[in-house]
Amino acid sequence: MGRRSRPWWAAVLLLGVACSRRLPAGWAYVTRVTPTAATVVWTGPMETVDCRRPDGRSVQVVAPEGRRGLRVARLAGLVPATDYGCRIGPGHPPSRVRFRTASVESVPFTFAAVGDTGDGSRTAAALARRILAGRPAFLVHLGDFAYPGGKARQYAAEFFRPYGRLLRRIPLMPTPGNHDLEPRSVYHDLFAPAADGEDAGGPHYAFDWNAAHLVSVSSPEFARDGAPGAGWLAADLAAAAVRPWRIVFLHEPPYSAGVKFTVPGLRDVLEPIVERGRTDLVLAGHEHLYERSTPACAYAAEARTLHVVSGGGGANLDPDPVRPHPNFPRVVSVTHYLRIRVTPAELDIRAVDVSGHVVDRVRRRRGADVACLSSGWPPPRDR
Repeated sequence: MGRRSRPWWAAVLLLGVACSRRLPAGWAYVTRVTPTAATVVWTGPMETVDCRRPDGRSVQVVAPEGRRGLRVARLAGLVPATDYGCRIGPGHPPSRVRFRTASVESVPFTFAAVGDTGDGSRTAAALARRILAGRPAFLVHLGDFAYPGGKARQYAAEFFRPYGRLLRRIPLMPTPGNHDLEPRSVYHDLFAPAADGEDAGGPHYAFDWNAAHLVSVSSPEFARDGAPGAGWLAADLAAAAVRPWRIVFLHEPPYSAGVKFTVPGLRDVLEPIVERGRTDLVLAGHEHLYERSTPACAYAAEARTLHVVSGGGGANLDPDPVRPHPNFPRVVSVTHYLRIRVTPAELDIRAVDVSGHVVDRVRRRRGADVACLSSGWPPPRDR
């Protein structure tokens, strides 16, 4: 699909960072991991990344300095289901990252998801350590990395400081929150390599991991006026029909019993696409709590789309008790992340708190006949 003109919020974002300073040195993360490729991203003067397999074979890439001092190395010709260790530059000591490539087989795997981590609290840092201890295949971040406006100093203190060790061991798959899309935010520059050019109409991208197809979209792409991401997402989900599971993740939830506003028309534009595209799971943040819906079939009778809100990545939680709603059988205001195990036959979704306690668990078996709700949802809270 051809590249479309950028929406207004992307133009504002680019204008806001055009004259900004370089990003601080020492940031690093791995993204866009496939069975045979990966992207290593870092900031600083070191120009090379040297990655080695357990047998000692080397893959070395020179990465020239890019926008705001960001360096991006795309590694190709890798071996599926293989661990790689990478040394960035000849520094003393050199910075190191590790990752494991995806498999070409539909073997089981586990990934983590977390949202709204950017309060800089000790609780948020403790949750990052809990996520790392679980050794997920990758981390999906559901947005709002740094408050209030996503500036470089806020990312340094509220994301790269508490999550730096995790990022050197676990690939990152980001999606932007409303605070990340503020005019002076560094999000677009910092995480453009995650989209890898697949940003026709906005910062979105898709990737496959074993039995799952995952799609990151940004909430403003599905606003009532314009909706530049609608056609792209519908086509992507249609092409992914051969995968056992389809998972969409974004920041603002189309369904929630919470009180925060979302972009105008988000539910009316996005939900018909995910339901008709047979999306199994929608992950979102924004509300600072955990919230699990009954499967939705409001726009497609055959749909069974489960919505899970996971915005409890820090200590800045929404008030408890949370308003009960019959379409949401489990709602709790607690610091947590999601641990999602994927097999060809089953999704096993667990909300895990800082202490490691499972506060909720739901399983979805492929092809199972489950109940769904076509009505009774809380009205959308459009801005």
